[in-house]
Amino acid sequence: MIHLAVFLCACASLLAPVASQDIFNNRESFSQSLTLARKIHTDVHALLSKYKEVHIGSKSFEDYSLLMSSLPTVNLKYTTWLDMEDSERLLVNFKDLHIFWIHVDAKRIYELESVPRSQLAQNMQEVLLDIRDLQYQMKHQLESLETPAPETLSQSVPDALLNPQNEWLSKLQGYIILRDLERYLGKVVRDFTLLRTKYQQ
Repeated sequence: MIHLAVFLCACASLLAPVASQDIFNNRESFSQSLTLARKIHTDVHALLSKYKEVHIGSKSFEDYSLLMSSLPTVNLKYTTWLDMEDSERLLVNFKDLHIFWIHVDAKRIYELESVPRSQLAQNMQEVLLDIRDLQYQMKHQLESLETPAPETLSQSVPDALLNPQNEWLSKLQGYIILRDLERYLGKVVRDFTLLRTKYQQ
């Protein structure tokens, strides 16, 4: 976790001169993406809480020893984060959010098969639509930085997600996916906070 004071120092140290035309093109875009990323983060936090209440039996349930190898890495070394280029931040987030999208969508479908008209499934769908909107914004931001987003990304769903060994394991998978997505979105918010600050100079 990056403490606020250290994070603000990092923002200041990373503020390099940016062409005025780039500032004009990206200032509003990064601000809009930050607002959307914060919204998704808040929505996923609420969804995770509700999911744990419904499927795990307690909103306070936490178990960070539970992992899924098919999900993107959530933890990032501070020095690695500090050294990333603008386009690299966007590209990594673009690809990783796609992986999370696939996992959440698989759980949404599983939820609907178990509980038609599930409110959890509806909430998942709303999050998925917002993630797609954010990715659309990121694609144009990458293009403005002369780094095209990938035209095609893998759509494959891990077999363990499609065919869980039992119902309890499936419920734990949903918890892990939403938990890690919430944590990852915290990094996305930090990235857009940095980018917005940089392009406001």
